Amino acid sequence: MPIITIQAPHIEDLEIKRCFVQKVTASAAEAYAMPKEKFILVFQDTTPEDVAVGGTLIADR
Repeated sequence: MPIITIQAPHIEDLEIKRCFVQKVTASAAEAYAMPKEKFILVFQDTTPEDVAVGGTLIADR
C-alpha cells in the first residue's frame, strides 16, 4: 500500500481537509493505476517555526 505523507500547515476546516484527501487520493490512484482503497494519507502538521527556507525560518520572514 502506498503511503503519501503531507507535511503542511494544519487544515482547520474538516470539509476542506476531506476534499483535499479525496483529490489527492484520486490523483494518486489514477497515476499509479491502483484502486483508491490502496492509498494511505498521513498528515504531519507543521508550523512556521518548524520550517526554514534558504536558512531562514518561515516565522522570521
